Amino acid sequence: MDNAQELLLLEQIRAGDQAGFATLMRQHAPKVVGLATRLIGDRSEAEDLAQEAFLRLHRALPGFRGDSSIGTWLYRTTTRLAIDHLRREKLKRKLFFFRQNEDDPDPIETVSDPRSNPARDLHTRQAMRRLSQALRKLSARQRAVFVLRHHEGLPLQEIAALLGLETGTVKAHLHRAVTTLRLELADVYEEAP
Repeated sequence: MDNAQELLLLEQIRAGDQAGFATLMRQHAPKVVGLATRLIGDRSEAEDLAQEAFLRLHRALPGFRGDSSIGTWLYRTTTRLAIDHLRREKLKRKLFFFRQNEDDPDPIETVSDPRSNPARDLHTRQAMRRLSQALRKLSARQRAVFVLRHHEGLPLQEIAALLGLETGTVKAHLHRAVTTLRLELADVYEEAP
């Protein structure tokens, strides 16, 4: 959807067209849920977080000026909600010894390759599980920067704008995240078949 179509859809929604908002949600929901899942690691909680992002969008639409695209606005909101969620979960674990079920498979692990190789597939599943565990060791902001850069492919300047940070700060968080992940996963890549 180009910018002109998006603006037209926004005007329809502001005029009371609820079908327009449903269209907007259908277009953006897969990316928002995917981003939230990669950031917090739990599909069910990611769907709740995405729903909250869309609720906030609905509330913000009357004053939405269109300085950024709806997609950018949703990415920024989803990322901030995920960071807040991760901070709350970290606090819960500290206070209540809350432990999440780490045995649930990562959605990426469940995708099969038609040219599958059982040894490689097992190694890939183990590597993805280890990556998920290693991502949980990063700070919420480091995880957000890493996911936005390496999973979503966003440029550093856009990540900085989404998170309200300086580009240099984003680079520092990314560097720390990559360094930590390399240390955590060094043995995984030594064992590759």
